[in-house]
Amino acid sequence: MMLMFTLIPSMAFAAEKPVFSINGSVKDTKVKFKVGSIVEIRVGGEDLKDMYGFELRLSYDANKLQFQKTTTTLGGFSIPSIARDGELTFANTKIGNVKGENGALQLATLQFKATAKGEAAIQLTRVKLVDSKAVSATFEPKLSFITSIVSENEISFNDIKNHWANAEIMKAAEAGWINGYQDGSFRPQDKVTRAQLTTMLSRALLLSASEGKPTTFKDAEQIPSYARAHVSQAVTAGIVKGFEDHTFRPQRFITRSEIAVMVMRVIGYDEKNSAGKQLAFGDAEQIQDWAYPAIVSATELGLVQGRGNNRFVPHGVATRAEAVVLILRLLDNMTIEK
Repeated sequence: MMLMFTLIPSMAFAAEKPVFSINGSVKDTKVKFKVGSIVEIRVGGEDLKDMYGFELRLSYDANKLQFQKTTTTLGGFSIPSIARDGELTFANTKIGNVKGENGALQLATLQFKATAKGEAAIQLTRVKLVDSKAVSATFEPKLSFITSIVSENEISFNDIKNHWANAEIMKAAEAGWINGYQDGSFRPQDKVTRAQLTTMLSRALLLSASEGKPTTFKDAEQIPSYARAHVSQAVTAGIVKGFEDHTFRPQRFITRSEIAVMVMRVIGYDEKNSAGKQLAFGDAEQIQDWAYPAIVSATELGLVQGRGNNRFVPHGVATRAEAVVLILRLLDNMTIEK
């Protein structure tokens, strides 16, 4: 069943034409996934005015991609996606006498399963917007997400051959929750932002987009579109929090203390019991009080380790490689616990 709107043609959306994106970019994007992994697509919109409802239409290579599900963190009522012969339609609308949404929003998250090797494209072909007065406008962004689907042993990065985390990075890439850059690199020593780490953790844990709630951070508009749903999901799950001034600070580099706390929130730990234990790190006195119990628990579980000279470096910034290794240790621990 298609979601039907009473449409009144109008130029209401013409003053400032909305800008749409697919996976956070208005340009074509190309990344690699292995056969059997989940390809996640996020459709966003900016400069939205009084958006009461929307309908998305996409096309995809049904020979290489198998549609799984569509979710949205926006409230209201959604009609289940209709996927047939490489064409996909999804619609959502608010309910009742309420105003529409404004600004930049993530409209929907779609998941496909990679089923065969080769290059496959997912294209956003049409977006229909309806405002609270039932005025409609249709746009044809024709944005593409292009993925190269490869077998497990074909995934590679050109800058990790001799890196200490080579095996772990490849394992995460094969699982489909990290990607490299278009130049074929992974950049393992690059620093990780709060938005990037939250996205990696959300993907690895397969958090459901339907469980996320719109964030109310003062700087929510600064959260990259690729990370918005993941931040929402992680906040709802209690894995990540904002600061006392109600900001999220998505572009701030995440510290080793912060990442340890996030990981332990996933597992759960006895904060009072851990607070009284002593850490053997030479710089243990520099570990913040709010992070100390989590680091104690994470150390006991073997999830975190120090750097050189037996130092934990709590204020040090985590690298992409360190983040991958820690998340893998978390996943292994969760598997053992089960």
